[in-house]
Amino acid sequence: MIEPAQRRALTALRRLDWAPTPEDVWTALEIHLDELNGEAGAAVLQAFDDADSSRLTSPLGLVIEGRHGTGKTHLLRWAREKVQFRRGYFFLMGMADGRTFWPTIVQTYLRGLRRSGAYRHSQLSVFLERLSERAEIPMALRQQVGGRKPLTPDTLDAFVAKLRTTDPETGRECRHTLRALVLLASTDADLADLGEAWLLGLPDLEPAELSAWGLPRTGKSAQDTAVEISRLIALTGPSMLAVDQIDVIFAQSASGAASDLAADLGNGLMDLREKLARTVTVVACLPTSWERITQRALVSVSGRFRRETSLERLPSRETAESLIAARFAPFFDVVEFKPPYYTWPILPEAFDRARDHTPRSLIQRADEHVRHCLAMDEVIPLADLDERYETFAPPVAAGDLARLGERLAQLRAGADVAAALAPQTEDAEMSRLLEAGLRTWAVEQGDGSGRFTVQPVEQGNPSAHAWLCETLDAEIEDEAHWYLRGLSHTHHRAVQARLARLRGLAELNPAVSKRRAVLIRNGPWPTGPVSAKVRKEFLDLGGIITGVSPDDLRTFAALAVLLEENDPALPEFLRAGRPAGNTTLLTEIFGPPSGDGAGRPGPAPTGPPTTAAPTTAAPTTAAPTTAAPTTAAPTTAAPTTAAPTTAVPVDEPAGGPGIQVGTVAESGSPVSLTLESLRKHSVIFAGSGSGKTVLIRRLVEECALHGVSAIVLDPNNDLARLGDAWPEQPESWRDGDAERARAYLDGTDVVVWTPRRESGRPLVLRPLPDFGAVLDEPDEFALALDAAVATLAPRARMAANTAKADRGRAVLRKALEHFGRTGGGRLADFVDLLTDLPDEVTSLGRARELAADMAETLKAAMVNDPLLGGSGTPLDPGALFTPAPGRRARVSVISLIGLPGDEQRQSFVNQLQMALFSWVKRHPAGDRPLGGLFVMDEAQTFAPSGGTTACTESTLALASQARKYGLGLIFATQAPKGIHNRIVGNAATQFFGFLNSPTQIAAAKEVAQAKGSAVLDISRLRTGQFYAVTEGRPFRKVSTAMCLTYHPPSALTTEEVLQRARD
Repeated sequence: MIEPAQRRALTALRRLDWAPTPEDVWTALEIHLDELNGEAGAAVLQAFDDADSSRLTSPLGLVIEGRHGTGKTHLLRWAREKVQFRRGYFFLMGMADGRTFWPTIVQTYLRGLRRSGAYRHSQLSVFLERLSERAEIPMALRQQVGGRKPLTPDTLDAFVAKLRTTDPETGRECRHTLRALVLLASTDADLADLGEAWLLGLPDLEPAELSAWGLPRTGKSAQDTAVEISRLIALTGPSMLAVDQIDVIFAQSASGAASDLAADLGNGLMDLREKLARTVTVVACLPTSWERITQRALVSVSGRFRRETSLERLPSRETAESLIAARFAPFFDVVEFKPPYYTWPILPEAFDRARDHTPRSLIQRADEHVRHCLAMDEVIPLADLDERYETFAPPVAAGDLARLGERLAQLRAGADVAAALAPQTEDAEMSRLLEAGLRTWAVEQGDGSGRFTVQPVEQGNPSAHAWLCETLDAEIEDEAHWYLRGLSHTHHRAVQARLARLRGLAELNPAVSKRRAVLIRNGPWPTGPVSAKVRKEFLDLGGIITGVSPDDLRTFAALAVLLEENDPALPEFLRAGRPAGNTTLLTEIFGPPSGDGAGRPGPAPTGPPTTAAPTTAAPTTAAPTTAAPTTAAPTTAAPTTAAPTTAVPVDEPAGGPGIQVGTVAESGSPVSLTLESLRKHSVIFAGSGSGKTVLIRRLVEECALHGVSAIVLDPNNDLARLGDAWPEQPESWRDGDAERARAYLDGTDVVVWTPRRESGRPLVLRPLPDFGAVLDEPDEFALALDAAVATLAPRARMAANTAKADRGRAVLRKALEHFGRTGGGRLADFVDLLTDLPDEVTSLGRARELAADMAETLKAAMVNDPLLGGSGTPLDPGALFTPAPGRRARVSVISLIGLPGDEQRQSFVNQLQMALFSWVKRHPAGDRPLGGLFVMDEAQTFAPSGGTTACTESTLALASQARKYGLGLIFATQAPKGIHNRIVGNAATQFFGFLNSPTQIAAAKEVAQAKGSAVLDISRLRTGQFYAVTEGRPFRKVSTAMCLTYHPPSALTTEEVLQRARD
């Protein structure tokens, strides 16, 4: 039994926060240990001092590298305080898409200028005050310029004229940008909107109004605006521009064009030193992110950035103990508790093992132990940080749940939410209510790991009113984000400026569905072509426009009070009743609450987002406007028509055994495919939340029931549960599914493989194909040779579009051909051949020199890449396909969690496919209808329609040749025109599910028309509905069957995948 004083102390410690957010960078730093920063802190301050000592130019940028949780964001928070204390300015760049780099920099400046600077004034006010001093304008005018009194045009003219006297060149060239910045600081909201709109380059501004304030009708380019803001600020002090979100951007783009993003973003970062004035750029990122940039940037990185500082794990046990003591002390002080030792209830000896931890993981471990003590109602001194235990929380009494229900109803009835819908007060009130709604929704998901968190937003005039973050893979900082903003302003300029700010914060990109922006508006949209244009652009980028009802806001207001009261029974009450998840607004964004209480991975679309969302009334479920992130799994895949009440015989065409797919939506009659038809390959075009993952799983499960093994690529952690039984039978199962599920689990050997993750079940590669197996078949030998070149050229740094790389690939091809025709072997054997290339291999000039150089590069690759030289099970398709004794089939799920980058994944898949092609030629299906399955989700990443990847050739080879050996391929993609047309052309069976992007809808319709169907309502398909076509069958709308294995709404975490791999 915990004593009352101890309980108060432990309860206070529950507020420990181990994951600083971008918003935290702008708050006061209460706790800091110099030992944590090490040399990094000194390097940052030295770089800032270099900027301070310069009059105009910028010093070399600085790269601070560190793995997840080592304190990169904390370092920037500390640096911000130091910079502002030294009369400098600090700016933090958010989501940065390389395609919109300079607009992002402008938004970064505008958001940063609104932030607090010296003496709690905004940095904009501080800057204008210092500039006024420099221009020597009278105090009465300074108050107008700084936004403390109403501004007049005469005052603005006088200020600009004085600056042109003191700083002629900057004053002349940057005069219009200066005028707009002064307007931005105005106490008049309309003037501030005018200044912001001009700086953002928004069209449709009133010429007369612009003229009155000395602004031209046409704004400047985003790059010119950013440069001029920098030059003006540099007159009053140096700046630090911090970049802290590129890891998230790369992780979110893992299934898209990450290489192009690295090039665009890298080139933009390289430009900063050349174009900004007295500004040091500090990039805080994972080592892999900076490596991507250096490899892809077109300009020299070393000439603009110093890569000399990194953050590591905790340097000593003393630092770890001091960190926990410092974090605990404020909470103990609040409740007036005097602990027996500073780190109570963690014993000092526990920190002997602390050097294995990062600062974040140590604080997480402390929080876990505190919660364990409270749950067990006992103070348990922790002597070993590695000790693990299970926590069993006592059940909540029914009376407590009823009491909270009454309290919620009482608070709802008395809530006044009018201020949230009024332009003057929406920033404060809508932020408060939406944050409460999202915080409650996160608790309702029942995920105690902190997967869903509500990030704080800026105060005053924020870009978003609420921000939800879902952590998908903490190690590579892969996250999904939802930004919500209310907008009740009526003036077109205010609407356009706030929409631009929301769009810039979210960095919307149709190819990256892990970032969503939701604009909440009940009133009519402003008239005019420009307002209509920006609205359409926002929707086309994947933005969401919807309304909110007063009832929903009253619910959020009541929940805000309950969260503040923090009743111990509140989490259980929220998970049981789902009051936030059942609101109309959050149902539209995230889908209806799931019935099993599992954490949801995000929104699931329920209708067409491409049409105009409601603008004059609260939203209705008939007009949803959202789509889920790529990781999202549907909350259910139940058919939209009732399942037959009696067993229906499987419809088996003449081709042999059939597998169950679902029912015809209109009639309920069964739909099946023959195993033999799958030899001719299948492709699934569908977006997130469509039921695509469920369909893939059911196809794999049905094939396994017929003894057909499968290799399944899992890029999103939503296929590794193919061996998990349902805890409870799904309501959407049809007659016989329970028996089929038992038969599948009893007869199928499901193995999860984790390349490059040795804590799971690692695979190591055989990067060269088995040339001996195809030596007597010229076409197949040529294909194997092409695939081998595609694999090794990037590893040998010979994949560029240069003359040297062309010669290098020619030498590599001739060497591989010689190697293959003389018996082949291991990669090490081929490297030995390159080291001393025989003269007869090729007559190309300098061939031996090029070969020796490639040999050394490949040796380095074998050292650096565990896939080539590490430990693990050798990649062998035979082992992947062969079930354990007593099982009828094996499903090998290859999780890609250890391969975060596109290039790594493409290289691995290429080598897998080369091995698979060689193996299937030696082991054809013969008279069996289907010999095996190979499933590729996110296929556009591996074989895109534009350009080539390391695995394009091997993918196309399989698509064109595998069928004759009995290997069936299943491709799935959210981008119908994003995958190579030869894949689509080789797929006899095609499924079309819900898509939400207008571009992808148009592409899907085009592909379907080639098959003779219009699929007109593809944007209105519900979860689990698909149009399906196969040889000899017309297009039919099909309600697919729920999968036989457990499929909750949440994808697995990285640790959960690794655990299944070890089992």
